[in-house]
Amino acid sequence: MPFMPEQNLLADPAVRVYFSGLMIIEPAPDAKSCEVFVNSSASGHHLTIEVRRKRAGRPDELMMRHVGPLTFGETLTDDPEEPIIHGFFIQKVTNGSKSVRKFDPAIPPLEGEPDSLNLAVDMASQQFHNGNPDLGIDPLTMRPRKLLDVDPLGGRPSIFMDDGTFYTAAKTRDNITITLQKTDNPDRLLAPFASLIGANIYLNNPQESVVVKFRNQGRFEVLELTKPAADTSYEIYIVNDPLYENDSATEPKHDEFREYYKILPNVDTSKQLRLKVDIPPQSLERGTTRTPCMSVLKGI
Repeated sequence: MPFMPEQNLLADPAVRVYFSGLMIIEPAPDAKSCEVFVNSSASGHHLTIEVRRKRAGRPDELMMRHVGPLTFGETLTDDPEEPIIHGFFIQKVTNGSKSVRKFDPAIPPLEGEPDSLNLAVDMASQQFHNGNPDLGIDPLTMRPRKLLDVDPLGGRPSIFMDDGTFYTAAKTRDNITITLQKTDNPDRLLAPFASLIGANIYLNNPQESVVVKFRNQGRFEVLELTKPAADTSYEIYIVNDPLYENDSATEPKHDEFREYYKILPNVDTSKQLRLKVDIPPQSLERGTTRTPCMSVLKGI
């Protein structure tokens, strides 16, 4: 099953996680975790991860920073046969239940508030690839293939999360026109969609925490985020964007979907989608991403 639906997004989470840039978020079949594939094949995109402690009235405190490709970490169990596929872990420590959920409110929120995860691009949705069909057996690996299988060479080491309510934290701007283009189909204008995906993690008592694990210069590091005081919270920024875009450019320099298909090799060129972005002159403030470097989902 995909993400568990959640109609309420509670205020004041202990940890907020933000995903910006070329990543594919895929929930596990049991919705107890998700894997975030980082597109390391995208030209000019660079992965950075920061964990910050936020306190009212004080500057953010930087707790860790990672720059560059991830390094394979460890297995999730003690099974010696389990392959190592992840390079960064965000895990909740609790005696209670854990799951990955999608915010899907019954009443549309006010403009600017966190919105439904359904606004994110889901590559398996009807609007895009209309499912993730079987493609038979791979002649090299002898394993079943699906249309939207992620190439592990371009998407791993990945990020592992085992708890959180995912939502749309920001949408593409109303003053840009984004057109979906597909071979043998008419162009279709897209309504504003998620340009920034967030995930809230809640800690209910002092015994619970969130553990961040990663490999730093060959050493496996563990950073524990304990239940904060009332005026304190944590934020984790996971960004796979270009480091800088010159504001004098008038056209997007790359197509996000073209970059995604580098790690979705089973999608035939004739079936690939493209995004055409039209930006009115001088309509975006300096520093605004001209091409919507959005993370996408696979089966929500």
